[in-house]
Amino acid sequence: MRGRGTAAAIAVLLGLTLLGAARTPSIAAGPSLEAPALISADQVTYDETLGVVTASGAVEIAQQGRVLVADTVSYNLRNNVVTASGNVSLLEPSGEVVFADFVELTDNLREGFIRDIRVLLTDRSRLAAVSGLRSGGNKTVLRKGIFSPCELCSDDPTRAPLWQIKAMEVEHDQEDQVIRYRDAWMEIYGVPVFYTPYFEHPDPTVERKSGFLAPTFGSSDTLGVTYQQPYHWVVDSTQDATFAPIVTSEQGVVLAGEYRQLFPKGRLDLRGSATRADREERGGVIEQDVFRGHIDGTARLDIDQTWRAGLDVQRASDGTYLRLYNFSNERSLTSRAFAEGFNGRNYLAANGFLYQGLRATDDSDQTPIVLPLVDYNFVSEPGVAGGKYTLDANLMALSRIEGRDSRRLSAGVGWELPYTGPAGDLYNLVARVQADGYWTDGVDPTSDAVNPQASFGSDFAGRVFPQLALQWRYPWVQHGEDIDQVIEPIAQFVVSPTGANPGEIPNEDSPDFEFDDTNLFSLNRFAGLDRVDSGTRFDYGVKWAASGLGGYAGAFVGQSYRLEESDAFAPGSGLSDKVSDIVGRILIRPKDELELLYRFRLDKDDLRSRRSELNLRVGPPALNLDLSYTVINAQTGQSEFGDRGEINWTLRSRLSRYWSAFGGTRVDLERDSTLKSRIGLTYADECFLIQGVAERSFYSDRDIQPEDTFFVNVVFKHLGGLSSNESSTFR
Repeated sequence: MRGRGTAAAIAVLLGLTLLGAARTPSIAAGPSLEAPALISADQVTYDETLGVVTASGAVEIAQQGRVLVADTVSYNLRNNVVTASGNVSLLEPSGEVVFADFVELTDNLREGFIRDIRVLLTDRSRLAAVSGLRSGGNKTVLRKGIFSPCELCSDDPTRAPLWQIKAMEVEHDQEDQVIRYRDAWMEIYGVPVFYTPYFEHPDPTVERKSGFLAPTFGSSDTLGVTYQQPYHWVVDSTQDATFAPIVTSEQGVVLAGEYRQLFPKGRLDLRGSATRADREERGGVIEQDVFRGHIDGTARLDIDQTWRAGLDVQRASDGTYLRLYNFSNERSLTSRAFAEGFNGRNYLAANGFLYQGLRATDDSDQTPIVLPLVDYNFVSEPGVAGGKYTLDANLMALSRIEGRDSRRLSAGVGWELPYTGPAGDLYNLVARVQADGYWTDGVDPTSDAVNPQASFGSDFAGRVFPQLALQWRYPWVQHGEDIDQVIEPIAQFVVSPTGANPGEIPNEDSPDFEFDDTNLFSLNRFAGLDRVDSGTRFDYGVKWAASGLGGYAGAFVGQSYRLEESDAFAPGSGLSDKVSDIVGRILIRPKDELELLYRFRLDKDDLRSRRSELNLRVGPPALNLDLSYTVINAQTGQSEFGDRGEINWTLRSRLSRYWSAFGGTRVDLERDSTLKSRIGLTYADECFLIQGVAERSFYSDRDIQPEDTFFVNVVFKHLGGLSSNESSTFR
């Protein structure tokens, strides 16, 4: 026997070799021999006659985060054969653990044999085989392999898992990064349910791979039986495509798909579909065999550190196509092209908008086309006494095929000065002046009609609108033993001229107005620039908050008073009279299992509710409720939708560790009718999910009719899923 130094050196080589050999189920090549290794064994011997180095007795070899443990490890210097036997296990830096009874490697680790191999992956999935054989340096074949991501029964680990895949042969091709199965079958609780002579899937090192995705089956009265089979094609490292045609028994084939590409400074996402099918128009007229389709694309480009540009394209052939084929539930589509730049405290954006309304009442000829819409915003550094200047400029051109057109040039300059008083009271002084110029065509000064019946020619209108505002806040803080409270009165005085909204200026960007707690103290409570909040007013309110013991509660209530009534706000808006309606909110969150948010607008005269919004979340995972309740009284002169009331609730329950259920309903309170009802039951564990959902929809819009839908979704971890749904129309 040679000296301990020689034997230890050979043992180091042996340890490095085995760590490289046994690192994965495919027995990948080992690490560099230059990396240090720590070897622990009860005994290391060298048989000079046979040329064999042997480490025995609780052998442990650690190197570069890997730890190899075995009863015996040996290295035959003459045959270049490495073996490890007896409770062989390898812990990878990634967390994977490989177990085996015997390992033998030859031909510089290119050929090898493993007996009784077992692998615990990082997600606790398991792979086992009677034996494994490595050949060619890049292929490993496992004989009688078993794979399952399911946890074993703690009471009886010998019981079959919920599901597993067995195969007579499993081949891992490292070069192609694919795992192939031959003579494979799936077992559920040990019972074979599916057999295939061959299938393959990418190995865990692959993030993207071409192949078929899970199909979807369905049925409806309009489309008949449907089948969709997606195929994902990885073009290269920067682009891929998904082809997802939909075959229907009643309306033919829909060609659908998606294309994605990454660029060094941008990306492109493009989705679309096309078919020839029947379409129901307004009045129930059915056009047969017409083109139907959609496009939904997004492009982004980072030009440099200051500028970026983008394009969003959303178009559909008709108003019901997206909902009928389950592409989207949108009621309007927006296409946009833009470029914007950020430089310090400067912001510049140029946009173009094209809209498409999908409701039956939408008229495409009267839909606005906005091109261009340019915004510039600047905020100065704080100057003397902390004051700062602002500059806002806007250029807009809006046109229609039929109806009024508008071109606008607007600029606003402001100055803001914050101040903190000696008693802790907070002040904020704002002075601002806005100048607007409008060049219009077809505007009726006496109405807001988009396409007035009378003929109106071109006109010019302008205004200069100054504002001066002073806001005061005085937060009072109380620190208690368990609860901290803050009460803060707020008051604001705004001075501006009246009558700053002449009829010659069309209202294009501020037709929808809602007075609530979020805009009570805004200088201009309109969303856009076409309308200004004119007149002298006094806004006041009080805010309260409390926190402690793991909970939070808060409330706010406020009102506004004008010196004169305003003609800018429609009757019923809450701001048309001198004294406004009362707005506020209440938030209660005493613990994680309960949260209530209530927002309201009350009539100033009789405190009757004008708008109520309630959102409630209550209960632990065992049983919890999500509820939203909304009631809106229509504004006089702006009652396109009339009075509205809706309640939407969903009740969920975790029945057990793996079983859960839910049910919900959406109800129109004004019509006293149900819009949609859903119930569902789900089983989900670490390796398997099955969900059944039954839904009844009461919507009716052209070729979309009320339907009963049944949907089943089954997912096997790592293998994908299978979905099916069935719909039937009822009247």
